[in-house]
Amino acid sequence: MRTQVHFPLLHRLLHWGLALTMMVMLLTVLLRLGWMEKNHMAAVITQGLANMDIMITDKQAVSIAKGIRGVMFNWHIYFGYAVSVLVVARFAYMSKFGLHYQSAFSAQATIKQKFQAWVYWLFYAGVALSVITGLAVKFGPEAIEHQAETIHKLALWYFIPFISLHLAGILLAENGQNKGLVSKMIGG
Repeated sequence: MRTQVHFPLLHRLLHWGLALTMMVMLLTVLLRLGWMEKNHMAAVITQGLANMDIMITDKQAVSIAKGIRGVMFNWHIYFGYAVSVLVVARFAYMSKFGLHYQSAFSAQATIKQKFQAWVYWLFYAGVALSVITGLAVKFGPEAIEHQAETIHKLALWYFIPFISLHLAGILLAENGQNKGLVSKMIGG
C-alpha cells in the first residue's frame, strides 16, 4: 500500500529553511572545533610568520586566530537568529495546520509511526533548547552565561543522530511504500 503525502509550499519552505540554516550552523561549529580551532590556527600562524623571520608570542598568535575565526563564527550567530525565526514559524505552522505525521499517542499509530513522532519531538525539543540557550548566551544575564553556553554546546549533539535517522528514514521510504517522497518535499 502506497501512502499519499502532500507537502504545502509553506511546509516545504520551513523544512528547507531549517535544514539549510542548521547545516550552516553545524558547519561553523565543526570548523571551530576542528580546522579553525584557535590553538591549531595559532600554531599555523606562528609557523608561517617564523618562516618569514617574524616572531610573535603564543598569546599574540591565539589573539590573531580568534580574530580570524570570529568573523566566521558571526555567521553562526546570524544563522542562529534565522533558526529562531524559522522554528517559531514552524511551531505556529504545526499549531495551525497540524502535524504531517501520526502522533505518538494516537491509538491508530504503528510502532514505526510512534518512533518517527518521538524522533521529531526530540528533534524539535533539541532545536528549541539550542535556540533558547543560544539567545541566553547572547542576551541573557552574565550570571547564567557559562551554564547556558555549556547546555548550548551539548544540545548540538542531538542534531547528528537526527540527520542520520532522517536520511535513513528517507532511504527506507523511497525504497518502500513512499516512493517519490523527496520529490514531493522539493516540488510539492
